[in-house]
Amino acid sequence: MSDTFADLQRIGLKVFAADGTAVRPHEFVPVFHRWIQRKAVDQMLIDVADYEHVPDGPGIVLVAHEGNYSVDLGDGAMGLMYYRKQPAGGDLDTRLASLTRTVLRAAELLEEEPALGGRVRFRADQLELFANDRLRAPNAEATYKAFHPHLHALLARLYGDAACTVTRPTDARDRFGVRISAPAPATVTQLLARLG
Repeated sequence: MSDTFADLQRIGLKVFAADGTAVRPHEFVPVFHRWIQRKAVDQMLIDVADYEHVPDGPGIVLVAHEGNYSVDLGDGAMGLMYYRKQPAGGDLDTRLASLTRTVLRAAELLEEEPALGGRVRFRADQLELFANDRLRAPNAEATYKAFHPHLHALLARLYGDAACTVTRPTDARDRFGVRISAPAPATVTQLLARLG
């Protein structure tokens, strides 16, 4: 497991909106189009797709060469998700930190977006981390045991020695992932500072 797990690249992270009803998903479409025009993030941004009509779906997707950003509506909970598609450098710990930094920077941009008028805030104490690679990361206890040291290293950077609650789907048909709840509120700006 450890050899293939070290090569895990297709990973994603979601940070949840504090109020999933304050902004309608379609309001992000012009925002993401402006991101493309302004090159607001350090990725090759390509297009915007609207999947708001899909129940519990990807919502509004900002397609980039490296990965996809989305105002995700999965499980009825709005949040900002980023899913890495292209290989990234470094070991798994480095890739997880980079993924987290990418999501948090984008979340910070949305919180500061004038067109959204301060109506978007993210709960940085609630994260969902997942792998979209059933070969390297099947949803099994062995995967969780192999992943745990990497997850622990990331959580230590984000939340220090706070005791986070970690849950995961137990149905083997689901993709491997974990839901993280920190015991104290945090902002995306605070977590970015802790990541360095």
